[in-house]
Amino acid sequence: MPKQASQIFKASALALLMLSLLACNSPEERELKTAREDAEQKNYSAALSHYDKVLIRSPESASALTAAREGAKSAFFDAKNFEKAVLFYKYLVMYSPDPVERMAAQRQIATAYFDHLADYPKAVIEINRLLLMLTDPKEKAEYKMSLARAYYYQNNFTQAENEAEEFLRMPLGTEQRFEMMMLKGNIELAKKDLPKAIGVFKDLLNQFPEKSKKENVGLTLSVCYEEQGDYRSAIETLEDMKKYHPMPDYIDIRIQRLQQRLKNQPGAKGRLRK
Repeated sequence: MPKQASQIFKASALALLMLSLLACNSPEERELKTAREDAEQKNYSAALSHYDKVLIRSPESASALTAAREGAKSAFFDAKNFEKAVLFYKYLVMYSPDPVERMAAQRQIATAYFDHLADYPKAVIEINRLLLMLTDPKEKAEYKMSLARAYYYQNNFTQAENEAEEFLRMPLGTEQRFEMMMLKGNIELAKKDLPKAIGVFKDLLNQFPEKSKKENVGLTLSVCYEEQGDYRSAIETLEDMKKYHPMPDYIDIRIQRLQQRLKNQPGAKGRLRK
């Protein structure tokens, strides 16, 4: 190799080496290194602060994507700092080039607001965003159920009922249908639409007898009858429950109380049916 060409090659190699060293010692790389060291020592608050700095200094860099991935995992699973985790996951939704990663991040945002922060207004927003991204019918059904519950927990019973009815028109597994029918019954009970609530709980007892026994659907149905003033039907429902309920004495106490209320009703006549 000619001497001049050799010198040029050496200079180029040295320049590449210097660039590589500079990249490894960039402020972002140093922050990542420190964040990882802090996380290793379980000093999660400090680690998250360093991950934050990477996103602030260089939001469109590869280092920022790495910081968001590692920061989200550390915040969600280690520190249990779900508000901070949401910020990292939102960064991934915006900037990740991988659609699978963006969808996974959106799932975690919805889960954080619904399951961990109980921030149901924000959960509604994020679940709706997630539903636009999902294609799997079974997974969509799961999040539609969460959406209906989020409205229910906000006392937005009309919207909760709309979501429940739309959900029940979908092809569903037994467990999903039972759970949503239970929620629909509770929505009607909360709305004080007792005839509708009674209809739903009776359907549950007919369609899912074993599951309804485990979930004490009969007890809820008896409450509906009681609130409606139909003490006789409430007593009959409890009498049926007593055959399989693990605490029959508790059921007896409720029956006796209802019998007394029935006896005290104006114009009450005759003996109660057993």
